Amino acid sequence: MKESFLHKIGLSIDLDKQEKEKIFWLTIAFFCVIGSYTVLKEMKDVLFAQIVGAQYLYKVKFLSMFFLLPATLLYAKLVDYLSRFSLLVFYSLLYGLGGIAISYYLQDPVSGLANTVPSPDRTLGWVIYLFYEGVVPFVVSVFWSFANSITGPETAKKGYTILIAGSKIGGMVTAGFAYLLFMPTSFLGSLGWSSVFMHQFLLVSSSLLLAVSPAIIYVLLQTASKKSLHGYQASYEYEQKQEEEGTSETGMLSGLLMLFKHPYILGIFGMMFFYELVNVVLGIQRTVLLQSVAKDGASFTGEMFKQRFWMHFIGLVLSFFGTRVLIKRLGEHVCLILIPLLTGALLTYFMFVYNEHAIMFVFMALGMLNYAFASPLREALYIPTVRDIRFKSKAWIESFGQRFAKACGSGVIGTIQSVAIIGSPIYLTMFSGFFAITVTLWTIVAYLLGKKYVSVIKKGQAIGAE
Repeated sequence: MKESFLHKIGLSIDLDKQEKEKIFWLTIAFFCVIGSYTVLKEMKDVLFAQIVGAQYLYKVKFLSMFFLLPATLLYAKLVDYLSRFSLLVFYSLLYGLGGIAISYYLQDPVSGLANTVPSPDRTLGWVIYLFYEGVVPFVVSVFWSFANSITGPETAKKGYTILIAGSKIGGMVTAGFAYLLFMPTSFLGSLGWSSVFMHQFLLVSSSLLLAVSPAIIYVLLQTASKKSLHGYQASYEYEQKQEEEGTSETGMLSGLLMLFKHPYILGIFGMMFFYELVNVVLGIQRTVLLQSVAKDGASFTGEMFKQRFWMHFIGLVLSFFGTRVLIKRLGEHVCLILIPLLTGALLTYFMFVYNEHAIMFVFMALGMLNYAFASPLREALYIPTVRDIRFKSKAWIESFGQRFAKACGSGVIGTIQSVAIIGSPIYLTMFSGFFAITVTLWTIVAYLLGKKYVSVIKKGQAIGAE
């Protein structure tokens, strides 16, 4: 029965039964994680824009970089004391229960959504945004770290696109549900719920979905053989040796130190940095534009989720019929280089057309390119690394590092807008130059990183085991 289902969803790949079972359970868990994250990611921006104001997004993005610093240090300490599964349980429950608590305060007549006048003095909006900024480094990232620790390169190459496909379905389900909830003409929208209650209901539902994911991973751990959970052999042997020698506890800063010690890890940081740099420039303009044309808070939220649904839907198609084929035929090295080149093509179109329709199209296309194509490639790069890199360095990259990239992007927007009128020739020229430099550097990093990855896998080495 289960084997038949695996075949139907596309898992009829050249892997043994244990590996297929592992990918199956990881996919179901990732469905829950990304289904929840899709809602929380949009709610973070939506609630901040309605409570504080969209014009303050660049400020909170900059502030989040410093807010996540102590949170990342705490996480790095927990890695030394908790198992990889316990980490996933802890953070899934933290954000699950935290979301339920936040939903309660949304009904407050002064600080909550009932007050329709945005103000930077309303603390709740800042707290919500900063709290949910930790979902990527401490939930999504921990899930990927766990998956990378029990998966080998060949399994990742054949199975990670299945994980991405499962996550796209999860995102489609929750984004589609949210859109129907806020659309007055739908069967959900016709229930007559208030805008405040709809936001609360959506937040609680997504929080509960997130809390389910560790239970699915638990089933995987109970049913899988011990050998199938070893992952990349060179990394596994090194980590076993560390445990036997009593040197597995490496401290809170070890992940950060290894980030600067190994050019390979800096390369992974570069792939994330350049994407976020471009994404934040387009994302802020998108949010401001959608809020400016929305007639009320509910329609603003609904439109945000409508776009997110289509991003996941097209991403699902790409992950099955684009990503799998390209990785199989071209290999990881060439595919890594394609990421900045395709991004460059999208940005070229954006700068030539430069209107609200171009912003929407390019933002959505860039998101689809990242989630359906770049994400599985970037995550596979962590497989030939040791535990400190997979869990600690990765957390630094996706918490402090990612926020640093967003802060830089916000700084670029602020600088250009301070010296040039929006839409003027000087404005467009400055942005074109910024995009050209970013894509060029991105392509160089992708080339060197892909070359190193192929070499490490071929030699059976583990980055960080020196």
